[in-house]
Amino acid sequence: MRHLHARSLALLVAFCFLAAACGGSDDTGDDAPTTTASSGAATDTDTATDDTTGDGAGGVAAGGDDASGDAAPIDRTGEVIRVGYVNNEGGNISLPELRIGGEVAIKVINDAGGIHGAMIEPVVCLSDNTPESAINCAIKLIEEDVVMAYMGVELASEAALSLWVDAGIPYVSSHSWGPTERNSPGAFLLHVATGAFAVGPAKTFKELGIDHIAVVIQDSSTALDFMDNIIAPVLEHHGIEMTRVVVDIAAPDWTAAIAAAQAADVGGMMGQLDEFGCIGMVGSAAASGFDKPIFAGSCTLYIDLLGPASAGTYTQGDQWTPWVAEFAPPEIQERLTAYADHMTAAGHEKLIEGFAIAPYGAWREIEFILETIEGPITPESITDAFTNAGETPGWFGPNLRCGQAPWPPESSHCMSEIMVWQVVEAEDGGLKRIVVGDGLFDAYELSGL
Repeated sequence: MRHLHARSLALLVAFCFLAAACGGSDDTGDDAPTTTASSGAATDTDTATDDTTGDGAGGVAAGGDDASGDAAPIDRTGEVIRVGYVNNEGGNISLPELRIGGEVAIKVINDAGGIHGAMIEPVVCLSDNTPESAINCAIKLIEEDVVMAYMGVELASEAALSLWVDAGIPYVSSHSWGPTERNSPGAFLLHVATGAFAVGPAKTFKELGIDHIAVVIQDSSTALDFMDNIIAPVLEHHGIEMTRVVVDIAAPDWTAAIAAAQAADVGGMMGQLDEFGCIGMVGSAAASGFDKPIFAGSCTLYIDLLGPASAGTYTQGDQWTPWVAEFAPPEIQERLTAYADHMTAAGHEKLIEGFAIAPYGAWREIEFILETIEGPITPESITDAFTNAGETPGWFGPNLRCGQAPWPPESSHCMSEIMVWQVVEAEDGGLKRIVVGDGLFDAYELSGL
């Protein structure tokens, strides 16, 4: 895995706490033909290289022209589906890959015939991670008559969510970017709920026979709330005693943190940390001779930076990714190959193992749900399609259950499965991740919440 650029690292403080994938880039290239309604200066995107590899899905389920059974095929030739696409770019947090991955997927969908012949037209608004910018994007895109709002990443989403809801426009993203949207009518968060990431460590330590661990967490109100209301009850449910180790965000003393864990005579350690925190925790543990199992949340950057010191540690995720492709089901392997081909053809090969995979997969999932709509495609019909979709195919991960609240405390989420990976030494002397156990499992069923 390649190293992350500095400005992408800033987002990891928030993103890795909420989401499963870690990676990133400052690539600002563009892919699909895009209408832009930017909160700053307007930017037009270039047309990407034509798709030459097909959808790579190996005959996967899709709505298709005969999705209605014996009914007449749906023909939307000549229609345009205008969707708002908001992404944080140009401010202190800038992640164009969370736009680029989606644009590449949209182009693949359009090149294959669109939604029963209708072309998806993304109307992009770039937000700078301020409430004012999030509100400005919402107002502009609502005035553009978009039928759906998609967030690549919008960390100021709390400020604008009510505008989307009041306008009746469905709010869709791969993950949640604020607390309100996790239980908001009209919000559909396609991938796993935040609380699931407390279950992976609990399940792993229980299977290892460990009943007392240190939980290392940074001193913020959000993190402490997560520790008290999610991590603590999940660990208790699994019969695991917890020793809290809280570190200062601005000036963390990782040597002292590891010493506190050792003094408590714990059998293992988990971190609910950003990427910098995982680097500090795992690096200091190795330097201090801490030889008990370590679960580094959903971090990934530490593996490259620390090398052999990261061997034996555990991480987790909710999607099959290129770095664990060999363990994925055959149809997922084919999709991962197609994703890499599409990103390469579009000139974004270096983003393949980064954040771009999240919106790419999300848009292939959105494609299926849009194909189930039989009448006009409107905000109302899209909302109904998500709400009543039942179980629909996941692109790189488990099937979605939008509208069914598979994680009831965060009812807007469409899935509740995760998997655990372990970092091990590869045959070439490098490092790789292997899947622990049978792979994906339903975290809510094991949460005790």
